[in-house]
Amino acid sequence: LATLRLPRVRSETAWVLALLEEEGVLVHPGHFYDFAHEAFVVVSLLTEPATFDAGVLRLVARVDADARDAG
Repeated sequence: LATLRLPRVRSETAWVLALLEEEGVLVHPGHFYDFAHEAFVVVSLLTEPATFDAGVLRLVARVDADARDAG
């Protein structure tokens, strides 16, 4: 597993849902792992490398776009 801290422009739940519904990227919210603060997501490192790389690129692009829009 890898833990990522995302900008707090959304809640963890909102990040997870947006990434899944709009980007096709499955991540778990940090509160599943008892993180006390937001906004953390957890990704699996067990996926195929090409799938992981594509998902991370979509995740980063979405986070960058949302952070720019909020800032």
